[in-house]
Amino acid sequence: MSSLKVCLIGYGRLGSAIGRGLKGRAQVKVSTLPPTDQWAREDGYEVVPIEDCASFGDLIIVAVEPSAMDVVLSKIKGVEKPVVSTAALYPLKKIKEYVKCAYRIMPSVTVEVRRSPIMVAERGGCADDKVEELLKILGKPIWSSEAVLDAALPVVGSGPAVHALYYLSLVEAMVYAGVPREIAEEAAKESIIGTLEMLNKQDPLSLRARVETPGGITVTITTELESAGVFGKVSEVLGRKGRELKARR
Repeated sequence: MSSLKVCLIGYGRLGSAIGRGLKGRAQVKVSTLPPTDQWAREDGYEVVPIEDCASFGDLIIVAVEPSAMDVVLSKIKGVEKPVVSTAALYPLKKIKEYVKCAYRIMPSVTVEVRRSPIMVAERGGCADDKVEELLKILGKPIWSSEAVLDAALPVVGSGPAVHALYYLSLVEAMVYAGVPREIAEEAAKESIIGTLEMLNKQDPLSLRARVETPGGITVTITTELESAGVFGKVSEVLGRKGRELKARR
């Protein structure tokens, strides 16, 4: 276990995923309101007042909705410790109206299994090493500007829902073809996991070329999907949303 002491403020969908990812890896106290206080207790965490939580932590994670940020930050105003915010589109300049040492992050709920990409803004702050130590527990930190973090939000933050939808489409395809559902679920899951392992070794175009044979089954499938605009639509929707979020800064 790391010697890092973490104050986690907020235990909703993302906050609880962070809490579970940190379980057994750091010393954590939680400050949150009903009904999420019960979730934290069920996960084995002590729930304390926000002031006590801030005093305990070497580092403070604020995992609340943007609409709650002003209230929360006003209660820890002036703390000298690093404050890490997950609030989408709540800018660093506003956080720094309350605290000197601030970072923004954008992870996904896969921090729960410690396998999330975590966008971090911005390097060159007051506690880069400490923030890096924390985030490496939860996944892979990717340092960037604040503008890039906002643009990446639809893929990084919303990614698990998109990937789950893709996984379900593979399952339903096999069920439609006559494969029993439990077999389809296992096969689709392992296909995705294996492909991701391969993508750690080679680029996607090379991998595609390895699988496609001239006139074969695979090339007819990929060609038809491309003609239907499936891949382009994914890029268009996520890219447009990223541009919209970046423009709202």
